[in-house]
Amino acid sequence: MVEKNKGIRPSFVFGMTGAMIAYYIGASTGTGQEFFQSYGTHGIMGIFGVIIQQVMIAALAFAIIFVCKKYDLSDPKEVFTWFLGKFVGRLVYYYTAAFVFFTLLQLISGTGSIVNQFYGVPYIVGSTGLVLLLILSVLMGFKKMISVISKIAPFILIVMVLVFVISLINPTDGIVGGSEYILANSDVYRTSNNWFASTVLHHSYLILFLVPYFVSTYSVDKKSSNKETALWLVVAFSILALLTGLMITSQVANISVVIGAAAPNVSVAMAHTPLLATGLVAMIVAASYTTTAPIALIAADYFSERGTTRYKLTGIGIILLAFAISFVGSYAQIINVLMSVSGRIGLGVYIFAIIYRSYVALTAAKRVPVAKKESKVVSTID
Repeated sequence: MVEKNKGIRPSFVFGMTGAMIAYYIGASTGTGQEFFQSYGTHGIMGIFGVIIQQVMIAALAFAIIFVCKKYDLSDPKEVFTWFLGKFVGRLVYYYTAAFVFFTLLQLISGTGSIVNQFYGVPYIVGSTGLVLLLILSVLMGFKKMISVISKIAPFILIVMVLVFVISLINPTDGIVGGSEYILANSDVYRTSNNWFASTVLHHSYLILFLVPYFVSTYSVDKKSSNKETALWLVVAFSILALLTGLMITSQVANISVVIGAAAPNVSVAMAHTPLLATGLVAMIVAASYTTTAPIALIAADYFSERGTTRYKLTGIGIILLAFAISFVGSYAQIINVLMSVSGRIGLGVYIFAIIYRSYVALTAAKRVPVAKKESKVVSTID
């Protein structure tokens, strides 16, 4: 276990908190489409669902990062092997390589869609701009990129919270009315028809997206203390719970404005805070960058060693390939397919990990008494 610092460095905690929030928000959270399909379409119960999801993902973050700290695991493959065993761990590791790539594709698509919806310019304009920023990030490296995106997070949070709060002061439909309306609507994409199943599937979908990033946060500073790690995780996910709870409440209360929109949050802003709408779009595009930049680097990690020329070329190649494929299908369709398929795979991974680690713990416990008994026999003979 690597741990040298015992105190708390405010700059480190602030930087990691900002980077986690900025990474998590991304285009899918920023536009509101992913969360609308998983929670907004379930009305009032979706509000409870999104809070439950933040608690579960925070618990997962604690588990992953502290396992990395205890056993000094700095590679996603090592983490998946520890939780799932060699064979299944490798299978999931290679699946996450494909999943990370398609998440990159989804976020590029989301950026192009939101710029198209708000400014009326062709899809290719927004997506190309993001791709150029991503290529620059690959050339900069992971640590420099973390430093950049952590400074963007506060601005994204402030604008989004303002939009949601103002939209709830005089909502279009109201929470109860909006909830009744959306529950009676069968013409929307839903992750699942049941709110709790939708919550579980979205959570299990996110683990494949977040686990490689959690591992990367450990590698930023392996000497960080347990107190620092626990603090930035608690602060980051408390803020995210507040933000996403407000977002779903705003979507439900303004459901007639949200239905059918590629970017529900932008539709809410245009209806209630037109002056902030431009700022929100800018912040969502920034959020797209703060999520896709780490994803592009994480995707390159699967094929080459960080800092090498091959690593940079691989990262750029992955970005360009995702950009090309992003033209296939609508943004909402891409999200729906990703969550439906990967959510179920993620749930299977969860169940298997619990069974496997329980088995390892039980077999280890059985070996300990045997070892002690043999030790006594040897001492008696002596």
